[in-house]
Amino acid sequence: MLKIPAEVLGPKSNNVGAGAEPAKPKDILEYLFRIQEKAQPLNEAKLILVGYGAVGKTSLVNRLVYQTFDAGETKTEGIQITDWPLSLNDNEEVKLNVWDFGGQEIMHSTHQFFLTERSLYLLVLNGRQGHEDADAEYWLELIQSFGGDSPVIVVLNKVEEHPFDVNRSGLKQKFPNIKDFVRIDCETERGLDELCQVIQHETDRLEHLRVPFPASWFSIKQKLADMEDNYISFEHYRGICQDDGETNQDSQDSLAVHLHRLGIALNYKDDPRLRDTNILNPLWVTNGIYKILNAHNLADHKGELDLGCLPQLLDATNYPRERHGFLMELMRKFELCFPFQYRQDCYLIPELLDKQQPSEAQDFILEDCLNFRYEYPILPEGLLPRFIVRTHVLSHNQLRWRTGVILDFEGNHALVKADRQDRRVTISINGPREGRRRLLAIIRSDFERIHSSFKSKPKEKVPIPDHPQLSLSYSDLLVMEKQGLTEIPMVIDDKVIQINVKELLNGVDLGIPQQTAKNSERSTGALKLFYSYSHKDEALRERLEVQLALLRRYGFIQDWHDRQITPSTDWKKELDRNLEQADIVLLLVSPDFIASDYCYEIEMKRALARHKAKEAILIPILLRRVNWDLVHFNNIQALPRDLKPVANWSNKDEAWFNIEQGIIEAIQSFQSH
Repeated sequence: MLKIPAEVLGPKSNNVGAGAEPAKPKDILEYLFRIQEKAQPLNEAKLILVGYGAVGKTSLVNRLVYQTFDAGETKTEGIQITDWPLSLNDNEEVKLNVWDFGGQEIMHSTHQFFLTERSLYLLVLNGRQGHEDADAEYWLELIQSFGGDSPVIVVLNKVEEHPFDVNRSGLKQKFPNIKDFVRIDCETERGLDELCQVIQHETDRLEHLRVPFPASWFSIKQKLADMEDNYISFEHYRGICQDDGETNQDSQDSLAVHLHRLGIALNYKDDPRLRDTNILNPLWVTNGIYKILNAHNLADHKGELDLGCLPQLLDATNYPRERHGFLMELMRKFELCFPFQYRQDCYLIPELLDKQQPSEAQDFILEDCLNFRYEYPILPEGLLPRFIVRTHVLSHNQLRWRTGVILDFEGNHALVKADRQDRRVTISINGPREGRRRLLAIIRSDFERIHSSFKSKPKEKVPIPDHPQLSLSYSDLLVMEKQGLTEIPMVIDDKVIQINVKELLNGVDLGIPQQTAKNSERSTGALKLFYSYSHKDEALRERLEVQLALLRRYGFIQDWHDRQITPSTDWKKELDRNLEQADIVLLLVSPDFIASDYCYEIEMKRALARHKAKEAILIPILLRRVNWDLVHFNNIQALPRDLKPVANWSNKDEAWFNIEQGIIEAIQSFQSH
C-alpha cells in the first residue's frame, strides 16, 4: 500500500479542496520519488477532549501528560493545547497534540471549527448531573458530524465521587466508532493505566499516523514550531519552504493542510479575507475569539460589537490593532458574526443576543401560517445563530434573539426558532399566500447548506394544515406521491381524516415556473453563475444570493463567488477557473466595483471578452449610482430596469425581484440556443 496522503492525491467529495482539480500523475510521482529520500513517518496525531464543563477534562490532561493533580483546578477558558510524547510498541515515539476544549455552553458553537477528522477523541463524562446518557449522545453526534469516523474513547470520570455508568451496548450500536469505555478517577488515579493503554492502542491504529513525510517537510515543520511569532504571512511561509528545499507550491500547500489538520499551524489562504496570514500559534486565534465572546460589556450590549472596543478587550501586545480585522473576518468565516449593513465597523454576534423571545413571536398563529420543521438527533449549539448570520440580510430591522429570528421577504414574515428540549427548529410564515412558499424555499436552502456539514441529517416534517401540532415526514410524502398514493388516512380528534398527499406537498414546495421548466428540458444542467463584486458591497451580494436561492433549488444555476474558495486551493487560480467556466457573469456595479483594480481591470475585462465571443452572458447589476456613460460595458443591457440602481428603489424587494426576473430571462435565452 502506497499510503499517499489525500492532500497529495487532491480533493474529492467534501474533503479539503473540494471543487479543485485532482492531483496530476506527475505530482503524485514526484511525491513518491521525494519520500524515497530520507522520508520518515510523521508519527504525530491530534487527541481531542470534549465534554461539558466541570467533568474533569483539564485534570485528566494533567494526569496523562504531567502526572499531576490539583483538586482546585480552574476551568478551561476556550481551548488549551498540550504536546504529549507517547511511546507505542517497540518504543516507537509519537506525539499527540492534545486539544482540551472548555465546556462553557457559549463555546460549543465554536468547537465544530476545530473538531477534525483523522483525530482520536476522548469524550469525558461524569455522573454528577444524572443525565450522562443524554450528554453522551449529544457529544457523540457532534463528533460524528464533524470528526467523521474518528475513533472515540468514552471516559467515565469521577466514579469514586459519583459512581455511574452509561448504556454501553446501546451507545456502541448507535455509534460504532466508540472503541472503548474506561472508568477512571483522576484524584485516586483509578483506571488511568487502563486508559493510557487504550489511548496507546487506538493511537497505534490511526490510519494516518505513519504517513511518510519528506525530509524537507520535517525541517519546515520544526522551523515553524521554533518561531516565537503568533502568525506570519503566507508568503513568508512559502519563503521558509523555499529555503528548506520545498520549491513546489502544490507541495507547500499540501504541507500547510497537514499542519492545519494536526492543529500545529492554522491557515486560511483559501479565503481572500484571510489569505495573507498563517497562524503559527492556534491558541492565538482561539483565545482571541473566546475573549471577544466572553466580554461582559459585549453581553450587556446584546452582542453588538463596535470595532473601536476591541483594544479594550484584547491585549495590545498579542493582538495589535492591525490584526483586529483579521479576527473579525475569521469569525465571519465561522458564521459567528456579521457586520451591520450600514455600519461596517459594527458587528452583531448572535450567540450573545438576548435569550428572551419577544412578544411579537406570538403574532404567528400556527393555524394561519405555512409551517415546516426540522427534528434533530441533537440540536447543535449555535445552529440558530449560524442561521441568523446566513440570513441577516432578511432580518434587517426585524427581531432577533439567541434562539430565533423574524425574517422579512416580499411582504411575508417568517418566525424561525429553535427548541433545544424538543430538538427541533420550527418555521412559521404568514403573509400573501404565494409568497409564503418562496420564503420557505429560501429558508430551507440556507438550512440545507448548514446541514451539509452534518453527518447526521435532521428529519423534515410537514405539519397538517389546521392541525399544526401533527405532522408527516416530508420524505415519506415524496415516496407516496412517486408511487401514486393520493390520500392517506389520519386519526385527528377521534375522526379519520383523509390527507391529500399532493396538496400537502404543494403547500410547502414551490412549483417550477412553467416557461423556465419548459426550457429546462433542453438544458444539459445547471448554468454556472459567477459574481464579480467589491467586498464593500458584500451585504448587497448576499441579498442577491438570497433572491436567487430559488433558482439554485430548481437546479437552474450553480452560483459561485470568492467566499466559496475551498482550503488548500490557490485563490487566484480558483477565481480564474470559475470565471472561465461561467455561463453567466454578474457584474455588481458600484463606485467601489469601479475603483477595484481586480474587479474592473481583470474580472470585468475578461468577462467582457467572453461575452463578445458569445462564450458567456454578461449582466451588469446596478447596485449604487455610477456614471454609466463612462463604463466600458454601457452598451450591455443592465438590471434593474431603467438603469435605476437598487439603492434608489423605495421598495428594495421590487428591485431584487426585477433583477431575478431579468436573470430568469437570460437563463431562458441561454437555454434556447
